Amino acid sequence: MKKFVYSAIALSMATGVSYANNGWTSLDQEISGLSSSLTAQNAGGPKVGGWIITSVASQKAATTSNLDTIGDLSDPADGDFNDADEDGDDDGFDAADEGENDNLGFKLNQVRLHITGDLSNDYSYKISFDLNTDDGAVLQDAYARWKFMDGVNFTMGRFRNATLTSSLREENTQMFLDRTIAGSLFDNRDEGFMVSGNFSMLNYWVAVQNGNDGTEDDLDISVRVAADVMGKGAGSVEGAYGAAEGTNLTVGAFMIDMGAGRSDMGTLANLTVDGEEASISGTADAHFGLDAYFTMGTISVAGEYVSATTTTGTDLEVDGDDTTVYALTASWMFTEMYEGAIRYQSLDAEALEGTLITVGVNRYSAGHNLKWTLQYTTEDSTYTYEGDERDVNSEDEIAVGLTVAF
Repeated sequence: MKKFVYSAIALSMATGVSYANNGWTSLDQEISGLSSSLTAQNAGGPKVGGWIITSVASQKAATTSNLDTIGDLSDPADGDFNDADEDGDDDGFDAADEGENDNLGFKLNQVRLHITGDLSNDYSYKISFDLNTDDGAVLQDAYARWKFMDGVNFTMGRFRNATLTSSLREENTQMFLDRTIAGSLFDNRDEGFMVSGNFSMLNYWVAVQNGNDGTEDDLDISVRVAADVMGKGAGSVEGAYGAAEGTNLTVGAFMIDMGAGRSDMGTLANLTVDGEEASISGTADAHFGLDAYFTMGTISVAGEYVSATTTTGTDLEVDGDDTTVYALTASWMFTEMYEGAIRYQSLDAEALEGTLITVGVNRYSAGHNLKWTLQYTTEDSTYTYEGDERDVNSEDEIAVGLTVAF
């Protein structure tokens, strides 16, 4: 009798367990199906984001010649120079232009809007616009990316050159209000095709783009290789805030060959020599560069170096010379919300030389998505003509900036 009862109880328990297992399995399947459905819906939907960077700055500049230096060294393409030599000695300098200028005003540094999305696990896209222009919305990025296989991605459309990390990072993730000089040189987009990816600690980018001659036969070819030597390497932000935990080090190198040449450096100077106009344009045929990023807890250190083979204006005895640019940056988070930083930069274009030193503090209210920046910048530059070196510009600026990203 007891044996029969025990057998009945055992059979009942087994039936209950079987029913429970079937119930849980069915529930798991429903949850899995719901998750897949939500993933599919989310994958196809575009995501809208962007940022606004605005600032107020007080600037004091002392110009000692008709050369207005390279404008803002952090953005060489903004060079704005005065008229020709007017003091009669044909040395390219106009003594009458000596003096000091004090400026105070507000600036809308940047307004960006981007749309990103995933069409599946393998396909994604990005479209971005610069809204802070006199011509309305100007297209920046417009590309589609295909994950061909693990470690290999194909990108086609309009995208940045494969060069420095500081050029590839978005503006709202920067430590200071401006990119480095070298980073500004390569903050370019162009139409083309790129293969990129990573294998273990090695990351690579190989891009072929139209270049300065558009769709003609000369192409720009850029190659970048970076190794995460320690930890997870350099992230998508500049400085210590938001960096990966532990000790991280990324070392990279790039080379870009511009088939048709391009004025990436902008016009560095315009002047008149012996009645003839001449310029230092910085039109580059090839660039080579190195960069390294290191973070350890609350400390970050970064360095970058660029060498360019350039063709410059005639009559200035600098044709075919190399232009070199380098930057050293260090930062320290002294509280959870505050990070201080210092940066030293140098540009050597043979006849034209300049240094730029920036110190500043960031206050993070919501990381890089909402931050205040207080920075002080001092700039000095000289120009040498036929052995005669002149101070071209001395500039000091204090700026307060606000970054809001969404």
